[in-house]
Amino acid sequence: MRALILTAALASSTTALLAWQAMPPARTPGSRLTTEHVCAASLGTGVKSRRTFCDVITASSLTDSVSITIPARTGAATLFFDLHNRFGLPVVTGFPGASYARHEAVIRVIRPDGEVLGRAAVIREFRTTADLFDQLSGGARPGGVKGVAPGPPEAVRFSIPAEVTAVGIVGESLRVRTATGADETYDAPGRPVAIVSNIRLEYRPR
Repeated sequence: MRALILTAALASSTTALLAWQAMPPARTPGSRLTTEHVCAASLGTGVKSRRTFCDVITASSLTDSVSITIPARTGAATLFFDLHNRFGLPVVTGFPGASYARHEAVIRVIRPDGEVLGRAAVIREFRTTADLFDQLSGGARPGGVKGVAPGPPEAVRFSIPAEVTAVGIVGESLRVRTATGADETYDAPGRPVAIVSNIRLEYRPR
């Protein structure tokens, strides 16, 4: 029942999500761009992209988030990032169908007091490593990669009101469907539900 409610909510907010998930526009004259952020749970660096990746954890505070401090500015700021599904890599691949997984991850952007500024979602499927955006260095798997990896990115964009001095990206829920037909939703605190990368904040300094 919960999964059906979540799916309905996502469908009803399609228009809003499309507005967030547009590619970043050209820089506004006089604006500045910063990539400074703090990961509560860093995943390290991509083998191909060399990007830094962060886990998005189910939480309600900046302490457990991917947090961004917003410099003193005039007017609203704009937060951009790429949102990825967080796929676990099978140890034994077998035939492609056995590794199938469909992930539907929902995240929130929150204020310092935990109030929700907005939500975004990413839905992708995994069958083989060809379905991944990248793999993560520093692991014990063959090739020195980790056992989790980011799926293809969804470009996300949020407008941050002028009075907000910091924001955090946290998880809300993860729905997983597997080759066996199992369909589960996870939303327990501390659970990683997605991955983010390519975080940028555009603002107009005072």
